[in-house]
Amino acid sequence: MRRPWLHLLYLLYCAEAGIYLLLVPWSVLWLPMLTGWPARPRAVLATGVARGLVSALGGLLILVCVVDLVRFCRAFRSA
Repeated sequence: MRRPWLHLLYLLYCAEAGIYLLLVPWSVLWLPMLTGWPARPRAVLATGVARGLVSALGGLLILVCVVDLVRFCRAFRSA
């Protein structure tokens, strides 16, 4: 493993982005964030289905982060 700090930075980014995408669609920040969008996309993004899809993307990103963290720990131990 040549640059472990770079891999850790990637893992930190994945975790942060995943948590953000998982939580923000259901918070009070979501609707004010859509005010600059045109009416049609804003109406679509305000639905529960769109919020669920964004949250699912966040969950998937967290899962990728966990898998990469396990791989990083295994590679770090063997090196």
